[in-house]
Amino acid sequence: MPGGLGHLTLVEMPKFEAWLDTDVVQGEGPIFPEVEELEIRACGSLTALPKAASVITESSGGVDTKFRSAFPALRNMTLRYLNMFDRWEAAEGTPGEEVTFPLLEDLEIIACPKLTGLPETPRLGKLAIEGGGQQISLQAASRCIPSLSSLRLDVSPDDTETTLLHVKQKWDHELPLAAMRLTRCDLLFSSHPDALALWTCFARLVDLTILNCDALVYWPENVFQVLVSLRRLSIWSCSKLTGHTQASDRQSAPEGGGLPPRLESLQISGCTSLVEVPNLPASLKTLEIAVCGDNLKSIIFGQHEYVMPVGGEGVVQPDTSSLIPGSSGSEATASTAVLKLSSAANHRSLPCLESLFIGCCFRLSEVANLPPSIKTLDIFGCGNLQSLLGKLDVVQKLNITSCRRLESLESCVGELRSLEELRLLHCRSLVSLPDGPQAYSSLRVLQIQDCDGIKLLPRSLRSRLDCLEEKHLDARYEGNLQFPACFF
Repeated sequence: MPGGLGHLTLVEMPKFEAWLDTDVVQGEGPIFPEVEELEIRACGSLTALPKAASVITESSGGVDTKFRSAFPALRNMTLRYLNMFDRWEAAEGTPGEEVTFPLLEDLEIIACPKLTGLPETPRLGKLAIEGGGQQISLQAASRCIPSLSSLRLDVSPDDTETTLLHVKQKWDHELPLAAMRLTRCDLLFSSHPDALALWTCFARLVDLTILNCDALVYWPENVFQVLVSLRRLSIWSCSKLTGHTQASDRQSAPEGGGLPPRLESLQISGCTSLVEVPNLPASLKTLEIAVCGDNLKSIIFGQHEYVMPVGGEGVVQPDTSSLIPGSSGSEATASTAVLKLSSAANHRSLPCLESLFIGCCFRLSEVANLPPSIKTLDIFGCGNLQSLLGKLDVVQKLNITSCRRLESLESCVGELRSLEELRLLHCRSLVSLPDGPQAYSSLRVLQIQDCDGIKLLPRSLRSRLDCLEEKHLDARYEGNLQFPACFF
């Protein structure tokens, strides 16, 4: 409202312990009636929000006392790094009290280790509870989840299989939740039947991120089968994930196993035991692989029933040690250096894959059988990479950075007619670039820096230098100009 306080922010007030006392006062309302956004961060001594105002009104029937939130108009609340914060409003739980936050839509709680419960929030749509040591259980959060469209939850270590039973009793239908990020969620990937039953409630989930889950060793096929709406999947820092399916005597996943059938984006980062991604769906458009351990030497695309590594050493056999109960993912990685990215048997490549990012795989030496549908290829920080194999006939953006052992691109690119952006940085062993009559004819952006091995740009590229919209070149190439083809 005009003239009112709509946004309240309190930051880094270590001595702030309590609010002004709001004892019962006749006829007065809440102390922050118009605040819609509240952020409290790094106030290490604060233990609670202001006490709910007790408002006394007189009528013909006598005296009536009601409890009203100090923030009745609040829509967005963020609490971060409040080490002593352990309760909501002081009048919480008093008989006859109104809903604590009747209009709250977005609640974020980060690193508030003493808080164990949540307020009443009938309109809540987004909830985040994160931070090491947080104690808000899945059971406590479960009464809010049925109304949510977005959830970020660091699962409490105190949650047990009994929690699964209590939560499942509250949910007996599909929930509207569309985006979910789970940290340390071992409980939800346990073998307990109630764990899978919970996942069936998430059939509308579109975006799922899983972090730091030690229970994730195999691809959770039974979970993925019920996530029929899933389009985006991110798996971060699950160090025991090998990527094998849970079958001890088969080389690869059965048809229909592996990932959700409609998945469009897959991001895997910090999974240091990963050796296989079976049955990538034909719908996949974006794939990102990063920080996947020092033992990863090769990434090979191919059909799931047969994968031949470059060098002709035979069929890559899965490391069955990871299929033995109790064996660790690190044991699997020690003997397996090839990451197999397999498509289903009924299509030889990934027809929709348009974007591939590979980053910070420091021991990676080769990437083979690149799908020809790729339009954007981005490789960063793979210092041991020596070989890129495939024919990227429709590639539009090619960005390669800090791949100091890579000598050539000619084994992975076609005629480069569609290439619009080329960025090569800190690739000191790269000695040549592809050439051809139609090469670089669509190029708009060029960046070549700290690539000492390239002494002379190819003729087709030199003819385009004055036609570019954006150009960043080391000084040695500025003398490589010739009469531009775009002049004609």
